[in-house]
Amino acid sequence: MKRVFVIGAAAAAAFSVSMAVSAPQKPAGADTQLPLKEFMGHVMDRNAAQLWRWTAYEIDEKGEHSGKPTTELEWEEAESDALTLQQLTLLVENSVFSSDERWAVHLAGLRAAATASADAAERKDYEALEKAGNDVNDQCVSCHLTFAPDLERQPDP
Repeated sequence: MKRVFVIGAAAAAAFSVSMAVSAPQKPAGADTQLPLKEFMGHVMDRNAAQLWRWTAYEIDEKGEHSGKPTTELEWEEAESDALTLQQLTLLVENSVFSSDERWAVHLAGLRAAATASADAAERKDYEALEKAGNDVNDQCVSCHLTFAPDLERQPDP
């Protein structure tokens, strides 16, 4: 009996040491929030593009291509992309622009458009998804013109 216990204790000790050695380490900067410009460029814009992909329509040398969701999984993914964008608006509420009341107005508009996109995808309503996707774009452009005008080409007067 003692022999089994000794082997079991040795195995448990070896497992504990291996777990301590292989415990995941946080990468440098993992607790640091991205600057707003990087967050918007790498996170917000990427997720908006994922949402817009569902209403994209392209023509190339191979013909016409629509991003319209056609399967249950694709509609679910479109809804998830919209909900992700909606939730991202909550993360930037207290940014460097939060003291400017226009920031809250722009975020509310984007959140409403993303919510409308999620609702449209849940209902599998492609026309509503297109409209809401256009509204997301309009909200993004409007905010850029207010806070980062260099991101949008100004129309000629």
